Amino acid sequence: MLTMVDNIVIILFVAFVIYVGYYFSKSIKDMESFYLANRSLPWSLVVGTLVASWYGGVGVVGTVGYAAAFGFSSWAIWSVGAHLIRFPLALWVGPKIHIRSDVTIPDFLDSTYGKWVAILGSIFLFIYCSQLGEITATGYIGQAAWGADKVVVGVVVVLLTILLTCLGGLMGVAVTDMIMFACMVCGVCLVFPKLFDTVGGLSGLEELLSANKELLDPVAGMPMSKAIMLLILCLNVYADPSFYQRFSASNSVKTGRRAMLTCFSLWVAFDVVIVLTGMIVRGLYPEAIPEVAYVSVILSELPAGLRGMFIVGLMGAIISTLDSYYLIGGTTLANDIYGRLLNKKLSDKTVVNLSRIGCCILGLIGLLLAFKFTMVYDAIAFLMSLWMSAAFVPIVGGLMYKGKKTQAGGLMSMISGVLVFAYFKLNPITISETFGILEPIIIALPVSFILWVIGNKIGKDKSELNKLDKEKNIIKSL
Repeated sequence: MLTMVDNIVIILFVAFVIYVGYYFSKSIKDMESFYLANRSLPWSLVVGTLVASWYGGVGVVGTVGYAAAFGFSSWAIWSVGAHLIRFPLALWVGPKIHIRSDVTIPDFLDSTYGKWVAILGSIFLFIYCSQLGEITATGYIGQAAWGADKVVVGVVVVLLTILLTCLGGLMGVAVTDMIMFACMVCGVCLVFPKLFDTVGGLSGLEELLSANKELLDPVAGMPMSKAIMLLILCLNVYADPSFYQRFSASNSVKTGRRAMLTCFSLWVAFDVVIVLTGMIVRGLYPEAIPEVAYVSVILSELPAGLRGMFIVGLMGAIISTLDSYYLIGGTTLANDIYGRLLNKKLSDKTVVNLSRIGCCILGLIGLLLAFKFTMVYDAIAFLMSLWMSAAFVPIVGGLMYKGKKTQAGGLMSMISGVLVFAYFKLNPITISETFGILEPIIIALPVSFILWVIGNKIGKDKSELNKLDKEKNIIKSL
């Protein structure tokens, strides 16, 4: 499918990414410059890296797969819900993160609940940062573009991601994010008008899907259980470390808020294009794997050179998402698991080096597990559900609730949420044909909240313990 010209474009891109990582590696001096780019990201880079992180393999290829399977409901339920829920994040929650001194989510959990809640949360955060769905997506892209084995393509993408992350830190990630997303948007949007016109617009699409009219309905095309799960997962952004990292790395509170608000129009419009494209692919190639058919359709419509740019954008979007989470996960392993278990403050150099090792471990985990899933969204939904079952209530409750918060509340919430999730995942229950299989998070999240409320009545408030520690230190100094 790809010509020599396309492959040359891709090779030049790889060389450029490595150069960007090397260039910014020279400015890394400590933890803050590696993880938060010295809190200096301007509005343009924050917008670019937020949008690119959202539209990785899951945001593009995964959305196509879900649109082909569930039709317009994948936009009306998932896309609209996910983006609307970000308004409070942009206006109120994100600014609270920017002004905090906590560098990571586990730092926040430690200051709110205590050491062991932070360590347990760090373990689940590390697992979440493997981002299996992005690697799953590389397999479909590799099949369509080169006819290559999905594992081989996955290995190449993971190695390139690790190289970029380990070299350039967040600043290198943000700069390449801007370029990668521009390439992807151009490729997707250049082909869509012709594809849309080929099927005869909305009326033609309606006729094309006449045998599956539920795909045109904003809600009827999806089982109720899955729809509820997706609406719950829309809230995951409030526990997602990459969004908090971007707010913290912005050069001001105003910059982070403006960048987030700017992204809404881009996200909603681009989702419409991707979902409609997925439905068109379902109508034209009903028996094909939609993710593979989608990439093949795009490549068949673009001229040489632009095909290479599209693959650069698509693979680049995957890399931009992976490197963001590998950066967070690596830092979590070093600073928030290893450092806290040793109960000592690590030097910035040690944290940066251990973070790079963590990136390599995440890549290995991803390659071992990612191709166990058939659909891209199934992989990411599993990780998001597990992470939310463990951490959503303690994080959001810690940020927004002004009352008593104890270590027992944090531990009981996390442990109960994960145990309930694991039980219903291993023992699926079908409620009815309309409702579908009971998604574990539907039960796990309320249980996590109830145990958080109960647990916060046990023990002393962490803020009170912090005051006592300060008083003891003052007495010792005297």
